[in-house]
Amino acid sequence: MTPSQARLRAGVLEELRASGAQSRAELARKFEVSRSTLSAVIAVLIEEKLVEEADGAHHATKAAGRPGTRVALAAPKGYFIGIDFGRLFIKAAIADANYRILEQVSSDFDIDVPADVALDLAAANVETIIAAAGIDRAEIKAVGIGVPGPVDAATGELHAGSILARWVGTDVPGGLSRRLGLPVYMDNDANLGALAESVYGAARETGVALYVLLSVGVGLGIVINGQVFRGSSGIAGELGHVVVDEHGAVCRCGSRGCLEALVSVNALAKALSVSHGDISSDEMLRQAVAGDVGANRVVADAGALVGRLVGHLCNYFNPELIIVGGELMRAGESLFAPLKEAMRRFSIARATENVRVVPAMLGEQAELIGTLLFAGEKARAAEARPTSAATVGRKARGQSS
Repeated sequence: MTPSQARLRAGVLEELRASGAQSRAELARKFEVSRSTLSAVIAVLIEEKLVEEADGAHHATKAAGRPGTRVALAAPKGYFIGIDFGRLFIKAAIADANYRILEQVSSDFDIDVPADVALDLAAANVETIIAAAGIDRAEIKAVGIGVPGPVDAATGELHAGSILARWVGTDVPGGLSRRLGLPVYMDNDANLGALAESVYGAARETGVALYVLLSVGVGLGIVINGQVFRGSSGIAGELGHVVVDEHGAVCRCGSRGCLEALVSVNALAKALSVSHGDISSDEMLRQAVAGDVGANRVVADAGALVGRLVGHLCNYFNPELIIVGGELMRAGESLFAPLKEAMRRFSIARATENVRVVPAMLGEQAELIGTLLFAGEKARAAEARPTSAATVGRKARGQSS
């Protein structure tokens, strides 16, 4: 799908959500596109079961001839669950087929706990929201989960080097699927934040956007023409493990001086503790916003270091937009001003002269919303797979289709 088609798709969904059923002719006029262009997008949305013909409803046109059949958002059919294993918390939500969140719950999370403990907690949270929403379990299509680490595109498992070090080698989607009795799919949290921002947030009308996640770890989501780019094996965007000081602190991945080891919110709070005593990352961010000189200093240094690497990324990808998400985003201009300055300093002028740098429009909900969208994508893909007798026979014999 081209950027213009993606923008038209998002605009049509928003217009139908805001104003209700309309004819194709009305929508074509509103968006100033040809009827054939509009109809092609509507056809895709109907195939995706996001839009449907408004049964028996017709638009009475002023001109003579047959009235135009109206289309509307599809009535919600089925539900999706999303779980964001954040770097400080677990969030879980259940949404209808139009991604309206019905129930949500959050609980504290320690990234050093074993996978089984985290999955038990996540499963309990899911049971809580299913009960609160009063949803028939049989209507739940899929569960999407986001994790702070690279996910293998072929196996769906965490790569070594994740900050969830005790989870590597664990079948996380399978373990949660067994607990819930539902299909579960997993992706990197920065990818999911980028997905959410491309559908509902700041990147809706951009061809190339980079989503920089700054939290207890550092992640990068890459969106090209409305699609998240994951690379050949799923580890594209591991910005946090770019080495910026080969003699620096040892990172969880085993390297020295990774960006993540220097600019994570925990690393910044630790640096500030030398002058401020023991201080949490939340308090460090509050003090930065309040104008504390020391807090602003460590945040500004982090912004400059991140901006340097973002400048290199601008040379590589030539993006239109840089979106900054995660907890560090709360620091505001203490972070953004030095980030922008360094970005321009460490890139060729042409690569950054028109680049906008903005906070995530969806805030710290971006990753959670992304898990819901990801669950929807995977559910539609599963429903679209052929289930012919020949295919079933090949699978039974262990052959690929």
